[in-house]
Amino acid sequence: MTENKMNGTRRAFFVRGGAVLGAGVATAAAAGVLLPDAAPAVPDRLPQLQRELTSHQDRESIRQLHRAFTAAIENQTYEAAVELFEPHADLNLSGLSVQGQPAIRRLLITQYRQQQARVLHSAYRQGPLQQPDLIAIAADGAHATATFHCDVELSTPLPADSTLAQMARLQGQVAERHWEAGRFEARYVKTDGQWKMTALRFTSSPPSRPQLLP
Repeated sequence: MTENKMNGTRRAFFVRGGAVLGAGVATAAAAGVLLPDAAPAVPDRLPQLQRELTSHQDRESIRQLHRAFTAAIENQTYEAAVELFEPHADLNLSGLSVQGQPAIRRLLITQYRQQQARVLHSAYRQGPLQQPDLIAIAADGAHATATFHCDVELSTPLPADSTLAQMARLQGQVAERHWEAGRFEARYVKTDGQWKMTALRFTSSPPSRPQLLP
């Protein structure tokens, strides 16, 4: 290779290298300009992300609280159900209404367990056509409301002195049972990081009427 060609090659190399180096420096410089403006965006989102995480955790805690109540009723562990309410809570199950934790205890542990209530909840199930559940957390993060749709198995104890009751007991039955669609409407309060119910009401949905064709 001649000296002129070697010198030309070296010049071309340094020109190309300088161009690449210049591009890299320019990119780094541009990044240096952009980073100070972009960096605060991450810390600024942290409170919002924390609120979203807390809201998700609260919603899941409320769902677990509702599941705990329905499981306690189905399993007849009524003492556990009572502990899910705050002291001054209201409870209304298909028209049986009481206020305050002592009254809730009497309703569930005495009337439910001894089959003295005129109507009792004995089981729950989900239906394929039910509306989605709704949970709303208040802005203070300490109060919430929810609506849970489900079917309930209602048990009506048979009168002890009736002929029908005597015949049913011979077959192992002590109550008339049927299913109804309805919804739970609840209010909650969060105290010391724990959610409890302040009100719970189950209302049966009116039966759907068949549509008349023209």
